[in-house]
Amino acid sequence: MARQMLMPKLNEAGSDCVVSEWMVAAGSTIHEDTPVVAMETDKVIVDVPSTVEGCVTRLLVASGETVRVGQPILEVE
Repeated sequence: MARQMLMPKLNEAGSDCVVSEWMVAAGSTIHEDTPVVAMETDKVIVDVPSTVEGCVTRLLVASGETVRVGQPILEVE
């Protein structure tokens, strides 16, 4: 059964972020706390760790895309 990782809140304002770079791809095996994506806030670039474990089945947002807090960003099985 597929599970989704949701975009966590990275700053106090909870503002939208931009996907700077994916560190995983479909087929990658990830564990909790594995850095999976670099997100650009209005001030810094932050490596976001995984909140799920499993094999990445698909990335739900592309590099350069804006993501809001709580939005699904990847799926694992």
